[in-house]
Amino acid sequence: MSILLDKRELKKAAKELSVTKINEVISILNEVLTDRQREIETIEKLKTFAKEQGFTLEQLGYKLSNDAIISTETVETESKPSGRPTKPKFKTINVESQFFYVEDGKLSLLKTHTMKKGLIDRGIDVFPFSKVDKKFSAQVQPLLDSATAQATESFNAKVDVWNEWAKVHGEEILSKK
Repeated sequence: MSILLDKRELKKAAKELSVTKINEVISILNEVLTDRQREIETIEKLKTFAKEQGFTLEQLGYKLSNDAIISTETVETESKPSGRPTKPKFKTINVESQFFYVEDGKLSLLKTHTMKKGLIDRGIDVFPFSKVDKKFSAQVQPLLDSATAQATESFNAKVDVWNEWAKVHGEEILSKK
């Protein structure tokens, strides 16, 4: 009987250890992603400056490397230079249709529905806005504000790509949010 208890405790400890390691890996990947995003922003500033001065980056001796994380809009325009980019549409975040979950005592917003299955598999409850505990109600608005800011940033980046293409092809110029 004590062997069974030890085995269960070992399994539980192993699960906790793996969750801790996964959280460490996630935090490291987030740091790397942040660094890459800063690099992308710097490259975009260089591109803008070079265009203003009438040069291309290649003329200045700068060659883009494909191993950097590049936004999907940039990848689309590089892979299909004459292709039409997708016209961006801004999607507002409806509070009533959002799902949340609590992990480590902290309320979080569900980003994708594929994430929902993974959370449920790990035994974490996912619930709609209407079922959010009152003790977490103060955390809801900052989460929604953050998600709205991310959606706006993504939309604005897509608008930039669209507008560059639209200028060349005589299409509608969109405004940023």
